[in-house]
Formats: sequence, C-alpha cells, structure tokens
Amino acid sequence: MHKRILFLLLLLAAGTARSDTYHPGLQVEVNRVGSIYSLAARFDSSLTKCAAYHYLTDYEAAKELPGVIESISVRQSTDTVMVDRTADEQVLFLRVRVHSRMKFKELPIEGISFTQLAGDSKRFDGNWHIDPHPQGSTFRFQGIWEPDTVIPLFVIDHFAKNGLIARFGAIAQLAEKNKDMLSKRCSN
Repeated sequence: MHKRILFLLLLLAAGTARSDTYHPGLQVEVNRVGSIYSLAARFDSSLTKCAAYHYLTDYEAAKELPGVIESISVRQSTDTVMVDRTADEQVLFLRVRVHSRMKFKELPIEGISFTQLAGDSKRFDGNWHIDPHPQGSTFRFQGIWEPDTVIPLFVIDHFAKNGLIARFGAIAQLAEKNKDMLSKRCSN
C-alpha cells in the first residue's frame, strides 16, 4: 500500500528542483482533471536528432538518473521494447522501492511512445518526440498519469511540478553528458 501511496512522489520527486538538475530553457506543465494528470515538458539539447533518438532508446542508461537502480530492456521486435525499472528513493522520511514494466514503441529518429503494463499507477503512458533545431534538437514529452494512491490529490499537485522539473532537468543533463558517445552512433 505504501508503494501506491508514494509512487508519484518517487516517480516525479526524485528530489526537489535543485540547481544541479535544472536545465536552461526547460519548460514543464502539469494539469489535473479529476484524478488524471496531463504532463508536458520540453527542452533544447545540443544533440543532433539522430543522437537524441539514440539517447531515448538507450533504456538501460536510465540507471544514471537519480533514484533509478535498475532498468532492464528486452527487445520484442524491431520497434517494440519491454522495460522493467526499479527505483529506490527516499521521500520525506520514508525509503521505498517501486517497480514498473513499460512497453515502448519506437518511431526511428522521430521519437518513442510508452505504456505502463504493470506498476504502482492506475495508468501511465505517453510519448517523446524529437524536433531538429539549428543548434541540435528539441525533446518534447507528453504523458498521462493516474495515480493509485490514498494521498489527497491537492498534496500530489504540490509535489508534481517541482518533481518534474528535477526529473526532466536530470534527463536533459544526462543527454548532454553522454553527447560524445551518442554522436558516435550517428557518424556513419
């Protein structure tokens, strides 16, 4: 039961928004209708569109993100990947381990979409899209999340935005950190 209660906080609040995970130009939007959250984020990167795509499809590199302790991917077909992720986080005074199984569909060089098949939420699905720009590429994320929790939604509202800023900031910084390695995959 504690896993369901804290899943959003673990997923979205891998820490508070800190200056070391903030990415210049990062835009995050969180809206709630009833118990369903609409999530959107975008950030610019110096990665080429090809390198950005390779970043999104390196599912096991998620282990470098704060709180993620395991990310195991198994390719099902040329465009479908199953990913099992485990996060071990401390939220407030509690330490909780959460697990999710996701199905990813790849749209080569354009982006990916995903659906949670099992985990601590009622629903979590979304997509990443990559747009080129003169200095690299723009990552765009859209998702729908429905928590399975007894925590009042107004409390979750408070944590969602700050947690997403930290999470997407860390994602953006990891992309830049791995730029050289990712770019090598595209130099053919």
